[in-house]
Amino acid sequence: MTNANDSGHPRAKSPDPIGQLVTLGGRRPVPDPAQLSRARAAAHHEWIRLVSRRTRRLSFWSLAGAAIAAGALGAAGWSLLRHAPPVPGPEIATLRAVTGSVLIASAGERSRAVSGAGMRIRAGDRLETIDGSRAAFELPGGLSVRLDRGTTALLDSASRLILERGAVYIDAGPGSGDAVLKIETSFGSVRHTGTQFEVRVDESALRVRVREGSVAVEAAGQRWASRAGEGLILARSRPPERHAIAVSGPEWSWVSELAQPFRLEGATAPAFLAWVSREQGWRWEYDNPSLRTRVERIVLHGSIEGLTPEEALAAVLPTCGLTSRRDGERLIVSAAR
Repeated sequence: MTNANDSGHPRAKSPDPIGQLVTLGGRRPVPDPAQLSRARAAAHHEWIRLVSRRTRRLSFWSLAGAAIAAGALGAAGWSLLRHAPPVPGPEIATLRAVTGSVLIASAGERSRAVSGAGMRIRAGDRLETIDGSRAAFELPGGLSVRLDRGTTALLDSASRLILERGAVYIDAGPGSGDAVLKIETSFGSVRHTGTQFEVRVDESALRVRVREGSVAVEAAGQRWASRAGEGLILARSRPPERHAIAVSGPEWSWVSELAQPFRLEGATAPAFLAWVSREQGWRWEYDNPSLRTRVERIVLHGSIEGLTPEEALAAVLPTCGLTSRRDGERLIVSAAR
């Protein structure tokens, strides 16, 4: 059956409106190749410019951020350095003797009480003898430094000691070589040249006693020299005072308590006598020159640990068939009878 509207022919397709528009528009012109190339180049250039600007912006902010971070780290580092605890200095001396106990404080550390020998002392250490104590330490080259009771001193370096109060005794013996220790006080400084001397300071004055050699005292642009057997007093608002002193006797007894240890085993008798005499401020000699050959052949044995030089003398000489007597500052050695 056929539909009344069906003509029996295939249905015609509807026209495409877009296609009709393209057809009506006609053939589009083709761009000139040169113009097309310039357009592409311009577009590429603009793209590069925009990318470069963005990169610069990013780099600027990156660098700014890095600079801010570095500044913050630097400030933090400086703050840490400012608040970092002081670092103790290098070891420059050895504690050789202590009677009682001595307080020693290194940079950035609390004071600690030390009652035995052997401890290493650092540059910058502060030493204080308390409760009737005394102490002695040895610097490179064998230079001996001894602290009397009630002494406070700062060992700034191997060549500089600041004495705040009390007294120090310096023994720069033959074994100390060219070692020189400068003692600084609120009144002035004291330098030595191969000697034994004492420096004592309190609120009123600086007192120097020279046992051997010489020292130079400097204060307020002036300089005074003192030799063995001389004492010098510097007080504020007064001219210096010089006076003669004894180089042995009770006033030096505190020094003998801290005498440099002497190894008796294997030592010769003359070496022992030289040690005793130096520590006591004596000059020793034979009562008879013929005794020299015999004494020089004597080799000693044993130990004198814990004895003062005077006690050691009394203990050792009888074992050698010798005796001694004092004549002022002379120690005269003779054969025992």
